[in-house]
Amino acid sequence: MINKAHGIMFHHFYDADKHIQAQGAINTNDFRKILYYLKANYNLISADEWTLKSINKSLEKKDICITFDDNLLCQFDIALPVLKEFNLKAFWFIYSSPLVGVIEKLELYRYFRSSHYNTINDFYIDFNNHISNSNYTDLVENKLKNYDETDYLSQFSFYSLEDKKFRYIRDEILGQSIYYELMDNMLEKNNVNIKSVSELLWMRPEQIKILSNEGHIIGLHSHTHPTALRKLNKEQQYKEYDTNHKVLSSIINTEINTMAHPNGSYSKETLELLSSRNIKVGFRSDFEEGFDSVLEYPRIDHAYLMKKLL
Repeated sequence: MINKAHGIMFHHFYDADKHIQAQGAINTNDFRKILYYLKANYNLISADEWTLKSINKSLEKKDICITFDDNLLCQFDIALPVLKEFNLKAFWFIYSSPLVGVIEKLELYRYFRSSHYNTINDFYIDFNNHISNSNYTDLVENKLKNYDETDYLSQFSFYSLEDKKFRYIRDEILGQSIYYELMDNMLEKNNVNIKSVSELLWMRPEQIKILSNEGHIIGLHSHTHPTALRKLNKEQQYKEYDTNHKVLSSIINTEINTMAHPNGSYSKETLELLSSRNIKVGFRSDFEEGFDSVLEYPRIDHAYLMKKLL
């Protein structure tokens, strides 16, 4: 049992009808089991109570809350009805570009690799083949000489070695523009209908409004969900959160004073920026020690709990 107040982080859900069973996704029964486990072993509280206790500096070691990242439609369709069974309100951390009509490619790519390949490793093999047939072979091979599979993303033990290597290539070697170029080529070769897929991925403004009206807490998560926000300069970070805040404020009438760092990536400048925007509660994406700021509350991924409950 973790002896510190923290959040549980959820992303993807699947069902038999609309939402596919992607890597790391859980279904209604899985989610219900997790909530029963948390109720039995922790003080599972709603997001509004967590926020108030944080402001009053009264959070206790066994306090725990539910958080959702990324504005995903599967969360609204599958997780929300279960939350209602438990009379529980959650944090919903929303990156906002899809709410203004932008198709964010990282989520699109995730859907592609889950729907067009039998396993995630099949995708990794095909992706590496695309690199081998591109102009970036030497770049990747040279940079991989410095790769330490035992150290990179070691705080995320649920990642396989293949997961970590893919993320290292994507985030530390290729960068966004080259990665997008390679993935767009793969989608084109597989005749992916991007518009049809996008309608399955993200919530719409009216659903965000429903969540807020029902008492859930809507928080910031950047506008475009960069994979390495810490690498952006101060002006770029400001634009991410300023746009994020403006879009969400145009949808809901409640104060927005909570957030989660996209991909757990942030810098000292990020924390200063968020404090200046009167953000009261923030969450990381890991459980490493040595963080005491109210903008750096730890979270564990639901995958840890699924391993425990299997």
